[in-house]
Amino acid sequence: MQRDARIDVIRGAGILMIALDHLGAVAELLAPGRFAVPFVTWTRIGWSSAAEFFVFFSGYLIGLVYVRTLEARGPWLLQARAVHRSWQIYVANLLTLCIVLAMLYGSPLGSVALVNAAQVNELVGPAAATKWVGFLTLESAPMFFEILQLYVVLLLVAPLFLLLARVSMLAALGVSAAIWVAVQLNPSINLGTWHFNPFAWQLVFVLGMLCSVGKVFDRIAAAVRRRTVIVVSGALLAFALVLKAFDKSGVAVPLLGTITIPAIDKTALEPLRLLHFLISVVFVISIMPRSARAQGSLPMRAVARIGRHSLECFCMSTVVVYAGAGLLRNTSSITTLNVLLTGVALVFSICAFAMFMEWVRSEPWRGERAKRPSVARETREGSTSLPSGAVRYAPAGPSTIEGR
Repeated sequence: MQRDARIDVIRGAGILMIALDHLGAVAELLAPGRFAVPFVTWTRIGWSSAAEFFVFFSGYLIGLVYVRTLEARGPWLLQARAVHRSWQIYVANLLTLCIVLAMLYGSPLGSVALVNAAQVNELVGPAAATKWVGFLTLESAPMFFEILQLYVVLLLVAPLFLLLARVSMLAALGVSAAIWVAVQLNPSINLGTWHFNPFAWQLVFVLGMLCSVGKVFDRIAAAVRRRTVIVVSGALLAFALVLKAFDKSGVAVPLLGTITIPAIDKTALEPLRLLHFLISVVFVISIMPRSARAQGSLPMRAVARIGRHSLECFCMSTVVVYAGAGLLRNTSSITTLNVLLTGVALVFSICAFAMFMEWVRSEPWRGERAKRPSVARETREGSTSLPSGAVRYAPAGPSTIEGR
């Protein structure tokens, strides 16, 4: 299958930003108020975060990939494929938790403060059985394990929305939006105490699917000049940043007083947060480089590689975040500089792991002659339609969070 390098870059950047946000969060739990978080991620410049981008573009790729299965194999095999991939993500999340627990309890990187901050202390001890049952039944999850838990559920319902979208795009959007509105009216609608309320966050995922199926980015590019889109959306994001700065600083504005921004809750994906993300995704997709030379540069290729192997890299990022927090486990060592250096090491570690995954997926042990039939088969199956301005390339091996 042909892929859009820009989407992989955005997803890869999302994984890196999520990892940096997680590192900053756990460092703040270990040493509250003793340092300034040095990372400039999307959540620092607005109300939405990299998590929304990651969910949206995972849904976007689901729309591209799974609709082909629906057309070629029918709805039952599409659902079987979704269940299979959902199971793979479930197992990956479980395996990652086991690795983190082994690292925290069986290596020098662990500490009592870090174990308590990560909320994994109850997974080992008298109440461990109850907590493990809660994790295995998707009722609860330790810190940083919620996103993949969310994907397990979203993938299971994705075929239903694709089937509905084939009948009517507006009907699929209407059902998804109605569920989201129900959460806004009654935030207690949730699966237990999930940090990412799936009844709210499914809207971002479904919007991504519908944008790919309906070629929304192509329509925007055809209807409005790119420069106009960038200027308007950029101005709105800048205005939101100013409002956030006043909100966080507590400074009183003449005639308005102290500004408190409502409707930005992450768990329920409240309206202002959702609006900020929708503007953000239009802005980001518009400013992405379109030339083959720019997308072939070393930084872009490194980040796109992470996006291509998103499931593996996301799991590895969680392990690396806990390892980095373990290096900073002593409160006296948690300074702005040390957190920054740990973040840089984290980014390079994930990039190196993505290179390793690229090498493994290329199956170098088979040799060129053994690879050729597979390449020919992929060519016969056709290519995926890409948004305008996309650079087509064939990945070494498709490995995304939504599966092959």
